[in-house]
Amino acid sequence: MTPSDCILDISNVFHSTTVIIEKSCLSKSEPTSVLRDVSARVHGGEVLAILGSKGSGKRALLDVIAGRAEGEVRGRITLNGNLLTPELFRRHGGYVAHRCHLLPSLTVRQTLTYAMWLANLNNREARVRQALADLALSQVANRCVNDLTRPEYRRLMLGVQLAKDPMLLLLDEPTWDTDPLNTYLIVSMLWSYATRRGSIVVLTMETPRSDVLPFVSRVTLLCLGAVVYSGPTRSMLDYFTYIGFPCPELENPLMYYLCLSTVDRRSRDRFLESDQQISVLVEKFKVEGLLYMKEAPQISPNLKDTPLGIMHKGLGRGIKPGCFSTLLALYLRSMAATFSFNKCGLGHFSARFLLLPFSVALMSILYSHSTPVQSRIFLQTGGLVFNVLMLFYVTGIATTSLLFPGFRARYYQEKREGLYGGAMFLTAYTLLSLPLSFISTLITISILIPILELDLSTWAHTSGILWSSYIAAEQVTVALLMILENSLTGAITVLYVVLLSLGIGSGAIRSLRNLPYWLATISSALPARYASLALNQLAMDMPIFSNLPYNETVTCPGIPELCRYADGRTYLIERFTREGENISEVLNVELNLLICLAFAVGLIILNSILYLLPLPARVKAKFRE
Repeated sequence: MTPSDCILDISNVFHSTTVIIEKSCLSKSEPTSVLRDVSARVHGGEVLAILGSKGSGKRALLDVIAGRAEGEVRGRITLNGNLLTPELFRRHGGYVAHRCHLLPSLTVRQTLTYAMWLANLNNREARVRQALADLALSQVANRCVNDLTRPEYRRLMLGVQLAKDPMLLLLDEPTWDTDPLNTYLIVSMLWSYATRRGSIVVLTMETPRSDVLPFVSRVTLLCLGAVVYSGPTRSMLDYFTYIGFPCPELENPLMYYLCLSTVDRRSRDRFLESDQQISVLVEKFKVEGLLYMKEAPQISPNLKDTPLGIMHKGLGRGIKPGCFSTLLALYLRSMAATFSFNKCGLGHFSARFLLLPFSVALMSILYSHSTPVQSRIFLQTGGLVFNVLMLFYVTGIATTSLLFPGFRARYYQEKREGLYGGAMFLTAYTLLSLPLSFISTLITISILIPILELDLSTWAHTSGILWSSYIAAEQVTVALLMILENSLTGAITVLYVVLLSLGIGSGAIRSLRNLPYWLATISSALPARYASLALNQLAMDMPIFSNLPYNETVTCPGIPELCRYADGRTYLIERFTREGENISEVLNVELNLLICLAFAVGLIILNSILYLLPLPARVKAKFRE
């Protein structure tokens, strides 16, 4: 069965949802009817325009067709006689949302290539060349997305879906923010695609222009969720003339009848009059208009009656992404976005590789001339460890809050298309982040080698501890950004948590021995405690900290009140152990390193589970577009 034989049949669709009404103290939800007995039909090779003013239910109808509607849905929608389920739509359909978040540092060619790769399609290069030519984007194929003009960006949004060659393409206001020339260009491209491929194109428009009339095969006029007219465009004038509403000469029929089916809210009398008129139009269409809706196209498709199961088979394989191919595509796309030679790509590269070493290099200047005396060296070294650990946490938070939201926005849109899930997305993101953050950590620790006099073993342990701290901060930020849309709010929230955990568990502000029992118990569940303990031990449990003078004039051993620490281990026992604890178990670098790594791995696994859980409707509404 060829695509030109396909028919999308929408029969008696009702849709209601819950609207949350917020008041000063309380909020309550009320059911609201969005679509009321909506029916429409469109054949392969045709463009259906759903017209209506704001609030008429245009986007809701698209969401119902795509299986994305929230709330109660009744009615029947079929494609080629098969019940159009969300899974069937994901395999054979495409949806261009009102707004689309594309990765800004990718080029136009890369964006289209990875879109088809994620859809697991073959002949990607040929498909990309065809899409670039069809959408007049060949001249900007190597330009990054962030440098596109608004019409070019809009056409690229179409290209991401058209490149998959969908049998059914839904578009929500594709000409919303374009000038008249680009409006004409976009609609003509959609008409060309539909007629050439034999596919179905359904688009919504709020202000249709007269010059797009030749490209619109069918029209569905909606008002407050009800149908005023649904049928071929060429029959619309005859229908409205028949029921007593002829279109004046030199008027745009689409706009005229759209205004006719719009509630006039300028005054109470006008509202009542227009509402009554629309009720009449809706009732007349139920009686007189059903024959127009079922009218066949001028060139009748060669449609054969086929059993349901065979019809479903006739739809073909459709889009069916593979796990390994999807993971590879996500990883390579993230790499391309990070290493692009443009403004956005350089920003990604700087945040990944340069932010952490630069911050630690600036801070290390303050500690580069410390004097080896008891009155300063222990506090300075402890302060250096605390500040380095805090910088790793803060840099992990800052880098994630800057870079992750762009990938997250693209993920939420591609997830609705059924291309991959949350675990796949986080796996690809983590596979990108782990090696890059590890390289950045190695560079940063190299800056500290001359200050802390680290040997190779100490350098390796320090790198592992600080790397795991960076990952922990990153993963906590990722978890919070799952429910918080504003990245700045998420970063500040995680920063407060990190500062609190450092204050409790690092031992730098207050020794663990002097903490109340309940705070000490809480600190045992904080990765900052084990990271700080291990780093302080690596820095201070060295021969150079033995038998240090109190200052330049007082030698040790001497005055007991001044010469408190015979060596670095004495300092560590006082600051980081509690009475009754096994000192050899507490001051164990390898064990503390393993605990830090276990925290990081556990947070990665926890995030993978969290991103598999369904989000509440109120949270999903934040990321819907």
